[in-house]
Parts: sequence; structure tokens; C-alpha cells
Amino acid sequence: MVGVAFAFSYIGDAFHGSQIQPKVRTVQKDLQIAFHKAKFAGENPLLRLSSRTDAGVTARMNVAVCVIEKSIWQKMGDTRFRRALNDHLDDVVVWAAEETTPDWNPRLATRRIYRFRLETMRQFNKPHDENTIIEVMKLFEGTHDFTGYCRPEAGRATTRTVDYCKPWRIAGRLVGFEIGAQSFLWNQVRRMAWAMSEVAVGTSSIEVIREALEKGEQPPFFGLGPSKWLTLWEIEYEDISFDNKFGEFFDGLSAPPVGISGRQFEVWQQSADHEQKQLLLNSWLSYL
Repeated sequence: MVGVAFAFSYIGDAFHGSQIQPKVRTVQKDLQIAFHKAKFAGENPLLRLSSRTDAGVTARMNVAVCVIEKSIWQKMGDTRFRRALNDHLDDVVVWAAEETTPDWNPRLATRRIYRFRLETMRQFNKPHDENTIIEVMKLFEGTHDFTGYCRPEAGRATTRTVDYCKPWRIAGRLVGFEIGAQSFLWNQVRRMAWAMSEVAVGTSSIEVIREALEKGEQPPFFGLGPSKWLTLWEIEYEDISFDNKFGEFFDGLSAPPVGISGRQFEVWQQSADHEQKQLLLNSWLSYL
């Protein structure tokens, strides 16, 4: 037997999250159905996923592992393995696969990277100081108690180390932020995005965010950035790599038209959502 680690991408709002849940469609459940239909992983294929994503969160790259007979993998290889699964998938594409050991654990990543598109939030359609927002990003770097910026879970520590939190730009335009860490807490990135939005409109401040991080407390203004603007961008490992196998498909994202407000901005948000999906779908074509 061998382990096959594979990278896959999916459209977030097609699923009720990534992990198996009863009576709803999830990414893991669709993958298991595809494995069953492809008939090379047994009746009940065991899949282990690297990262949990909420309903609505898109993934450029998530990673999973399955265990199959070595002779089957040797006959199939990367290309036939991917095609066998992709023939039975909708809203998900497997775009790379590598042989590994049967006990390889996708959870043991060295870094997970997310991108959040701030410009689609209404707060950022108003005048704001970009330098201040970038200063907020820097506050989140390092080791902190993120109690105020997550949905705490029983028995799980709320201290995390953020390797970096930096501006995400397209052609010089501040689109949002990119953040990297070995692991994240539930809702952590979306709550950081909300904190930035509150600073953008002046209902919060750098001082409030700094104090909440230092004390491990919830700040006065507490909310969630919409899941549709969050993308699980990349997962890094010491012993396996899927580098350079999936392009920067978001480079073509359009900027919000200048001067729009109210209902106009809502319509642009809908257009921006469709554009993201279209760019993602276009990037899948070479893997099918």
C-alpha cells in the first residue's frame, strides 16, 4: 500500500464546509463519493484532509491523503489518478498528486496561507488610510493569544504564531491581505478582516486591537468578514511540494468602480463574486 497526497481546489459556496457533516454537501463527502465511483480505493475510502474550511470559503489549494494499492498507483500515476477523480467531481478539481507513505499526515503542514479580499467589504468603499490598515496587519504578526479574534473551542489553546500578515496587491492596488501560519483558529482570519474593517471606518483603532491581543480579550467591536471573500491559498510541507502547479488566477480581479455606493456597490459585490468564480473555473481547464 502507498499513500497518495493530492492537492485540490473548490468553490466555497457550493458546500457546507470541507469536513463531513450529516445530511449536507461537503467537500470531503464529495471526494469520498468520487473515490468510490472511481473504484480504486475500496468501498469506504479513508481520506484525511489538511485544513478545515467554513461554508463559503474557497480553496485554491487544500490537501488530502488516501491509501491505495501500490500496483494501482504505479499503473495510474498522477495524470490518470487526477482524471479518474475529476470525472466524478463538480465544483472541485484535483490538480496534483504525489506518492507518499501510508501514514503521511496532511495535518502536519509547516504553513497554511490564506488571502482575504478586503476591497469587497462595504467599509473599504469609504475613504480610509491604507497605511493604517497595513499597520493593523503587522499587529497580528508574531505570537499572541487570539481569544478576541477567533471562535474558541473547548480544550483548544487560543495562542497562535502568525508568520506574516502582509498586503495583497494587484497592479499596486490594495486588494486585501495574505496571512501565513502553521495553524489557525476557527474564524481567526475572518475576525481579523472584520477588525481591519472597523479601523477603516474609525469605529475601532490600532490601540484597541493591540490591547485585545496583549490581554487575550475580545475587543468591543466583534464581527466576521464574509466567508466568500476568504480563500485558502496554499499549504506548505517539508517533505512534499505541489509548487508551481497552479497559477495566480486572481491576478485578473477587477477593482471597484470609483464613486459607487448603496445598491450600486451591492451589485458590484455580486459581479465580483461571479468574477472570482470565473477566474477559478478558467484555471481548472488544464487539469481536466
